[in-house]
Amino acid sequence: MMFLMYSVTKNANMNANSNRNELLVTFKGVKYGAFAGFVATWSISSVIVLTELLLGLNVGAFYSIMGISLGISDVTTATSIAFGLHLIIGTLIGAVFGAIGIRWKKIRMLMLNPYKSSLVGMGAGIILWLVLFLPIALFLVQPAINSITTILAIGSQQAVFSEDVNLTIRNISLVAISFHLVWGAVFGIIVSSLLRIRLFKIKQHYNDIINIDPNIRLVTICDSEGNTIYSRHGEGVKNLLTPEESKKSIQMAMTGWKARSELSHKIGRGRYVIAEYERIKRITMPFGEDYLLYLTTEPQVDHLNIINRIRKLEAGLNYSIS
Repeated sequence: MMFLMYSVTKNANMNANSNRNELLVTFKGVKYGAFAGFVATWSISSVIVLTELLLGLNVGAFYSIMGISLGISDVTTATSIAFGLHLIIGTLIGAVFGAIGIRWKKIRMLMLNPYKSSLVGMGAGIILWLVLFLPIALFLVQPAINSITTILAIGSQQAVFSEDVNLTIRNISLVAISFHLVWGAVFGIIVSSLLRIRLFKIKQHYNDIINIDPNIRLVTICDSEGNTIYSRHGEGVKNLLTPEESKKSIQMAMTGWKARSELSHKIGRGRYVIAEYERIKRITMPFGEDYLLYLTTEPQVDHLNIINRIRKLEAGLNYSIS
């Protein structure tokens, strides 16, 4: 029984440790997606106002209809609340899409390209129109036509006919396709920009590391799954291994690091691992919140000085919008 309890506890701790990086990556996706969703939703609000002017409608007609459908009897209040809910929902949907996109490797790779990311976002916008906007229009707005007609007439002090309101809703429902396409395109471009800024920061640190000491031979930055993001030899360095052997060496180091991390619930998180050979030293260590650093140096190098200077660089490698 004691052995069983120990095994369960050990497995739970190992799973918790292995999921930490996944949670950090997901949080990045949520934060980036929420920011992009907010900006995209605010952008299409401007498009909605422009569309209302082109269709000869009062500015705020879309939001007032939505607000009244929720049971709000004052036109101004209905417009304000519907606008606020639109921003909140758009931000939350952006957070969800951001988390999904960042965790799904194929989507994440597409989102690094602004053009492809905008196309992915537009596809998401069409899905939103189908599964969210249309049901709201059919099952929330349509049954409230009489209430909407009455409240709009009272608020404007003018005659308002249900046929006109019906026509307005149909027009808005059709034009809403373009609203959601715009939302998706803006969302995709912003997320792509944030991800590329993040990669640019990593590359800058990568250049800083290679220049710390002339005795550094190779610097490789990997993600939490061991995938190489950047890798470069120092200037004038002659590679001792073939490309295939170098790749195998990196994979072995990453596998070893993951294996040691399984014991972190007992001995703490790893700080670095040094392997010293006759012709090189190899250093493996965390870099930032979800990256691993693999570098090789000449055997005579002061590896502690290099490690300490690398740690100072980590301060600028946090997830942020700016």
